[in-house]
Amino acid sequence: MFKLDEKHLEAAQQIAKTHRHKKSCDSCYERGWIGVSEQNLLVLCTRCVDMDAAMDAWKAYVSEHEELKEHFSELFEEKPVEETAEAVPVAPTHEHQKANPRMQKGFSPGNRRQGHTKKIG
Repeated sequence: MFKLDEKHLEAAQQIAKTHRHKKSCDSCYERGWIGVSEQNLLVLCTRCVDMDAAMDAWKAYVSEHEELKEHFSELFEEKPVEETAEAVPVAPTHEHQKANPRMQKGFSPGNRRQGHTKKIG
């Protein structure tokens, strides 16, 4: 089982710290990371860390170290993005029907009578 070395973990912590965009965070206690996984990988805080910038910095760090390239090779694989443009059928609006079929009660100023009470006076 792969386990990340301490020197790489410290570098990941530094990357998380540099890509924080909030001053204070109750989730990560202003560290930039929530915890460490079983493989000694850092779990970044999704609330205060810019995930895209942090991942780009981690990719650059991994590309500099040969021993990490084999374990993080899936980061560098380009996945083709399929754009499926399924047309959702839109219900036709008829001219003789109103756009909003619910009756809307109009505003009437004054006291509002509740139930079947009789108006005095």
